[in-house]
Amino acid sequence: MSAPEFRMQPWQTLLEEWNAQQYGMPLSLLMTAMNRRQRAAYAFAKKLKDAGRAHVTRVDYGSPGPWRRSKNFDDHDGIPNGPLWLYPTREIAWGYLEFDPGEWHPKASTAAHLTAVSELRLALTGLDTDPEAWTSERLLRRMTKHEAGQPGSHIHDAWFRDFADPDKVWAIEVELTRKRGEGRLLRSVTAALDAADHYDLAGVLYFVRGQALRRALDGIATRLAHRRGVERLENLEIHDLDATLARKGVR
Repeated sequence: MSAPEFRMQPWQTLLEEWNAQQYGMPLSLLMTAMNRRQRAAYAFAKKLKDAGRAHVTRVDYGSPGPWRRSKNFDDHDGIPNGPLWLYPTREIAWGYLEFDPGEWHPKASTAAHLTAVSELRLALTGLDTDPEAWTSERLLRRMTKHEAGQPGSHIHDAWFRDFADPDKVWAIEVELTRKRGEGRLLRSVTAALDAADHYDLAGVLYFVRGQALRRALDGIATRLAHRRGVERLENLEIHDLDATLARKGVR
């Protein structure tokens, strides 16, 4: 049986392209992006799935429930765990990205981080798909591979063009939990700054969750500034992720 015909409206095409750039998104974020109720978001996801344009699956990464079974996306005898995710098929993503991204499916180990990055993008640039305004990690991986012949040593979570000064492009890093192990967080911040310097970016904007992580990053910023003989690093800013999302109405 052939897939049912689904004529995409312009806003739906825009949202599908945005989702392809971000790998995928949970249906809860789809609701926010559409500014619609759950019923409408789920209906849109089902249309994409039935038309063979997208996959919908649950990703269990320990996020709190309770989870209600969906008659459209869950097995009748299964117990739903984790949020439902919508992500385009390889062919659909290929059409938007203009390169073959290979097979991709959401993983429990990265789903929370990808969600946070997509929430931040929605908060800062809305559904703008112009890669000059927001260059997603998926596009950055392609760019750095093309330029260097192999994946770079550090890939930022995104690049973001400064609203106040369009000549400046900042690297985006989202941190949800403290990297454990001696010096891991310091090495990570240093690598992000070095990569920003390599690509002539204005610097790195960190968006972090929780006061403990914020204090840890503030301490690292101070140490790096002292190493360079300055009061503070002009190319490093640290922001509260959840405060930013709340201010922009994404959470």
